[in-house]
Amino acid sequence: MPRRLLTWARPGTSVVGVTTYRFLDGMGQVVTEAAFDAHADALAWAAGDDDLEEVQRVEYLGPEGDWRWAGPLLG
Repeated sequence: MPRRLLTWARPGTSVVGVTTYRFLDGMGQVVTEAAFDAHADALAWAAGDDDLEEVQRVEYLGPEGDWRWAGPLLG
């Protein structure tokens, strides 16, 4: 289950093991963002949610504030 993003948190920061993920469509446009404890949870959520059919790429916010590929989206 995704966690709500903290609007007061600075980009690149995380809350005790929680990582920010963004979900992109085929054109690279952000569909949504959410926070998860693990890559597998983020990928499973995107693959299993019918409202996110257009999502083709999942990235996470790395410790240096850069977006990184989270792994293959299976579903």
